[in-house]
Amino acid sequence: MNISKREMTLGVLTLTAVLIGSTWYMVDSKVEPWKSKAIQIEKLKQQTRHHQTAIKMQEEWLGELNELQAQLPVFDTQNRSVSPELMKTIKALATKHSIAILKSNPRGEKPTGDLFELGINCTWEGSLDAMVGFLTDLQQQGVRYDARTLSVVPIGKNTGKLKGNMVIHCAFTRKPNIPEKQ
Repeated sequence: MNISKREMTLGVLTLTAVLIGSTWYMVDSKVEPWKSKAIQIEKLKQQTRHHQTAIKMQEEWLGELNELQAQLPVFDTQNRSVSPELMKTIKALATKHSIAILKSNPRGEKPTGDLFELGINCTWEGSLDAMVGFLTDLQQQGVRYDARTLSVVPIGKNTGKLKGNMVIHCAFTRKPNIPEKQ
């Protein structure tokens, strides 16, 4: 059996077309998953860079946390209430700035890990300048006190006196409970 030159050329061209077609089919079916994986790889690289930055900043954050925790007052772990002492401090600051605390009601303690928070609802009277001075002094106490709610109404006309209500949130820690050895 003799194969003519024409048949040989047609055979080679057919084989080439089949090889090119099958290669195209295989490559085309792999392009979309490859693009999808490339996008996932880039997202993971970006997340890795973000997490590495956070890890590098951890030491700085721990330093800031320790600094803020050092500012917090520490109370005994006994089941005694800390609200009288916190209210006394708030009343002393108010008196310093000529703010009259007419009534103060502590709310419940809210523990968050080692940190405790206690809200104190205070009814007050005083002038605007006195209140600004009190709030400024309160803010300079650091993380200990935070006036989150404040309402103000004037007392009479042209008296310059104000009254209102505020909720001051106090942050503190407690000494760890270490059992005594017998």
